[in-house]
Amino acid sequence: MVDGVQLSTTFFKAVLLSKFLFNLLPLSSTNVYGYLWRHYGNYTKTLFGELMKTRIEICKLNLAVLYIRTCRNENLVPTFVQFRVAIPRLANSKTIRQCQDNILRDELQFKREFLRQAAKHLARLDQALKEAVPHIIYVRLKSISTELVNKKLIIMQNKHKNKLDYLRAKYFAYVPERQTQLDPVKNLSDYILSEDEHDALVNGLNHVYAPEKFNQPQFVCDMEYFYSRLLNFKTPYRHYESKPAHLNISHKLTPTELNTASEIRQAANSFQKAAQTELKHFGKVNRKTFTALRSLARNKSIVISRPDKGRGVVIMDRADYLRKMNVILSDRSSFKMIDNDPTLENETNLINMLLLFKKEGFINAEEFNLARPTGSRPARLYGLPKIHKSDKPDYPLRPVMSATKTVGYGLGKMLKNRLHQLRDSPYTIKNTFDFVSKIKNSNHADKKMVSFDVTSLFTNVPLAFTINIILDKLYPTCLFVCQNNSRSQLCEKCRKRNDFAALLRVATSETHFIFDGKMYVQHNGVAMGAPLAPIIADIFMSHLEESLMDRLRQSGVCEWHRYVDDTFVLLEPSTVVQDVLNVLNSFHPDIKFTHEDEKDQRLSFLDVEVIRTTESVKSEIQQISLTRNVFQTTVFRKSSFTGLMLKWNSFVPIQYKKGSVTSLIQRAINVCSTYSLLSDEFEKIRQLSLKNGYPLSFIHTQIGIGLSRYLKRSKQITSTPILGCEKKKLYVEIPYNGQSTDSFKKKLTQISGKTRPDLDVRFYTKPPPSVQTYFNLKDPIPKHLQADIVYSVNCKDCGDTYVGKTIRQPIRRLKEHGAPKSIFQNPTPHQDQPTLQYPTTHTSSTTIGPIKRRLRARHAPYPNPATIRRSQRIQAQNNMPTASNLTTTSVTTISTDDQKRKSSIEHHQNQTGHEMNWENFNILCHESHKYKLLLKESLIIKAYNTALNKTTHSVPLIIYPEGLPPNQLRKP
Repeated sequence: MVDGVQLSTTFFKAVLLSKFLFNLLPLSSTNVYGYLWRHYGNYTKTLFGELMKTRIEICKLNLAVLYIRTCRNENLVPTFVQFRVAIPRLANSKTIRQCQDNILRDELQFKREFLRQAAKHLARLDQALKEAVPHIIYVRLKSISTELVNKKLIIMQNKHKNKLDYLRAKYFAYVPERQTQLDPVKNLSDYILSEDEHDALVNGLNHVYAPEKFNQPQFVCDMEYFYSRLLNFKTPYRHYESKPAHLNISHKLTPTELNTASEIRQAANSFQKAAQTELKHFGKVNRKTFTALRSLARNKSIVISRPDKGRGVVIMDRADYLRKMNVILSDRSSFKMIDNDPTLENETNLINMLLLFKKEGFINAEEFNLARPTGSRPARLYGLPKIHKSDKPDYPLRPVMSATKTVGYGLGKMLKNRLHQLRDSPYTIKNTFDFVSKIKNSNHADKKMVSFDVTSLFTNVPLAFTINIILDKLYPTCLFVCQNNSRSQLCEKCRKRNDFAALLRVATSETHFIFDGKMYVQHNGVAMGAPLAPIIADIFMSHLEESLMDRLRQSGVCEWHRYVDDTFVLLEPSTVVQDVLNVLNSFHPDIKFTHEDEKDQRLSFLDVEVIRTTESVKSEIQQISLTRNVFQTTVFRKSSFTGLMLKWNSFVPIQYKKGSVTSLIQRAINVCSTYSLLSDEFEKIRQLSLKNGYPLSFIHTQIGIGLSRYLKRSKQITSTPILGCEKKKLYVEIPYNGQSTDSFKKKLTQISGKTRPDLDVRFYTKPPPSVQTYFNLKDPIPKHLQADIVYSVNCKDCGDTYVGKTIRQPIRRLKEHGAPKSIFQNPTPHQDQPTLQYPTTHTSSTTIGPIKRRLRARHAPYPNPATIRRSQRIQAQNNMPTASNLTTTSVTTISTDDQKRKSSIEHHQNQTGHEMNWENFNILCHESHKYKLLLKESLIIKAYNTALNKTTHSVPLIIYPEGLPPNQLRKP
């Protein structure tokens, strides 16, 4: 035993002696070649260089062998064996894959043989070097060569890792995801899912599967729009409107315009060909999935939705869903049923009101354009299950209103800008990060933590009470209250107050909606989804805080932080929580608070968990260590958290996946208060991302990027912008169809940079529709109220067709064409519901408040079709978009020349005596972009050569002058 200890001691001393001698040698990695040349000649220097080259070559070969073996094991196809074939359908065939595998096998054998020869050559070089220099120099050269090779090895390993990550990213993006531990599907219904149906839903409703076919009409519109915006193209004159439809109308192009159009068409054809090949492969893979989704969508006995909070899939029986929603709507203090749809009348009244206010200067032109409704439709109500309420076995529903494009939607956004200042309160927090910042700086860490929550604030907020609060703050009444109700005799203060009250009523209490085929109006409270809902709730809560804060502080409140209806409160340890709760519940009978106490020194608020802990502090005066309470924060996840995020194999651009992980990382960095908590949260993000199919190397890369961004922000490095170098930005949409989209984007960038170097063209990729589109909880919009459409009307007698477009409701456009005024005027059925004795919202008492008088003559609601323009494109001076006319609102005045024009439908009826099939008009497509709507109309007219259209197209088709075949467009 003693001998062994002495032997190890001797060896240790020998090692130390060797290191000491090496340090004395004037030889290092920086001067090795010069040292060998001076002391041992050029031969020895060359010999060492050859040895270094061979060692690096061997490392490359070893990595190459490992790379090829990994590719074969994981079914990856390296770039050097990817090749094009003349027949596209063979690109993904078994024969090509077998050929690629044979190449990999042969390359692997070649690399191994080359590696054996390189190892023999290295042994000869090593022996020659050993004989050329003393032993101590030889040992030092070996350590130097190892040091230099290791530096090269790290670079080569990173390169191979990036190549593997790229190949894996492409592979996992196309291969169906393997089953993971995540199962976000919660089935509350009696229906039993099949295995295929469960697999189709297990990725969540936000998941995107590769489409079955290429959307050619949308792609053509995108390319034509890109061309028109890139060159600001417009026809010099509109000669084709006055010529017969059978004539071939040509448009003169400059050489630059023609060359650019040719390049875009060539790039588009290549992209389309590659995309169709890829999608054909995906269609076979996802065929079962789409079949299962369609089967579930046709099942009318169940309802499939996302949960109220978080991601997931909830399946409910439709009867149970309707029962719970009808219980909510049976509250007559907030909702009432109406007989007729007041959309058109409310839209007309609001436009007249806004015109009056604009004329009087109460609103400016920008506010008018924002608030003016066009193509309005009724709101639609639906419910989301509150599965996070685990204490309730019968999960309640949260009513949500889809208010987009309603009469008061734009008005709500305009009023939101005016009311924004009223939201400011010293007790409100902006977001999670603002709360974390405030709680970290709190001096009340020894106080008791309590959270107060308002029960259904949006539904129960007293609307009339809150509107009076707003009016008192913005437009206080005059000293002598005007008693006369006539608007013209009111003083300026009272008139502005009344006018603003009328706008608030239109945007809140006069919002009507559809649920289960019945029409309702919400006259109290605000619905989630309405633009004014958060700000109305905030204003009410701010008023509550102003009124009660003195009493609350007397009750023991030390700090009060609120986000909408959730509050985080610090109380004195001796405070009775029920006393504070009684003060809060005494403010208004419709508002009820609940509370949650801290448990084990912890309390969650929003997505933050606040932890009370102790830390040691050294007293500078007494020189002793003291302990004090401090707050730590970390990320909080509810017990109902499913762990579902955007899956790695979702058919979306890689930027979406980066953002999915980066958002979690940024939240962790900003919320976690210690390195230990941050490390724990990073580990949770790793596990969460791995369960969703993300590669580990991708996760680590995003964590590194997130940390680097945080460090750069903390250093506050600001760059001074260079004046005069700002380019005008142009945003263009292109469809996402896999890896071919990236090369297509690069090609279009080259074309735009060469054609318009003064423009900064930004291409953004739009993925296909998600699974959510199969399961729409909202009621369908009535056909005659769907705006931004291309429509067709057929003749009952001869079958001739007219195709048109409109950004308004088709009922308005059809009546301008000559449809009877009584069309589509059937009241909304109440089915088995009893008739309610409530006045409808389009009566004089509720439509537009105190504004009744017309300051100008009212136009006839349905003008003579013989004097109406055929469509708005005839009124416009140019048929192609420019930077100025793409965003301007179309006017509705009729010029003298347009009054002479006859509607082609009216002309057909007068000449033949035929009758049009007005009620059965067809909606061919939807498009919210005005210019693309014209393009889709042109494609349909050109494809089907509709007999009643006066023109062959609405706008010229430059990239695709031949249009599209009829089988790719819906038949009118």
